[in-house]
Amino acid sequence: MQVLAEIHGKTKKEKLLKTLMKLEEYDGFNIPDSPLGYPSVMPSVIATVVRNLYGNNKRVIINQRLADVNELFIASLSLTSKLVEFDVTFTFGDKPKVGREVGYMTSEDAIALLKKYSPLTKAGMIISLRKSKEEIDKRLKNNDADFYLVLRLEDPNQIARIDTSKLIPYIIVETESNKQVTAQLEQPTFNVERAIELISVLGKLGVQAVLISTLGDVDGLVRVIKRIRT
Repeated sequence: MQVLAEIHGKTKKEKLLKTLMKLEEYDGFNIPDSPLGYPSVMPSVIATVVRNLYGNNKRVIINQRLADVNELFIASLSLTSKLVEFDVTFTFGDKPKVGREVGYMTSEDAIALLKKYSPLTKAGMIISLRKSKEEIDKRLKNNDADFYLVLRLEDPNQIARIDTSKLIPYIIVETESNKQVTAQLEQPTFNVERAIELISVLGKLGVQAVLISTLGDVDGLVRVIKRIRT
């Protein structure tokens, strides 16, 4: 099973490199795109830094918001993915805090367009387990999607009926540094012990990758992967 770490862009290259080197034991990285609609370093640039540091030894998935972009941007992103070799998860995203919303493309539209320009790039979309069974099933029927980033997973039984080989559950781990933030979230969170137990069960269900988030607590990510690897 691949264990991926969520990392956030740094505006100072030295700090970003230090973070990436600390997280060397992870199999790869996921890079959010302008979380909560605020400006951030572009994920494709962070992906390029990862490739320069680790070559092709790490899987890299960038998230791409659709609230702010049009077809030209997605087409250009597709070509960039060929050059840098990263996967793309499409999500609508929160309303932008700077500028006006575009927001007419769906994740299904974006994947189809990306595949037109870069057929070999792996592309995915979000599944929230708080959606209805009908909504989830409809999204899972998109045959162009190579994977699904699964949000709001609380119990492994929630995905027992799904083809788990395409799922990447998003697991938020509570640490001493982030517990005040996690207490305000409307998403499931796990302490380290429960997270490790969950990952073990998911592996038995056929899940091939998980994404670990500590909401920016890099040292917390280090502790989690060390526990997983022991």
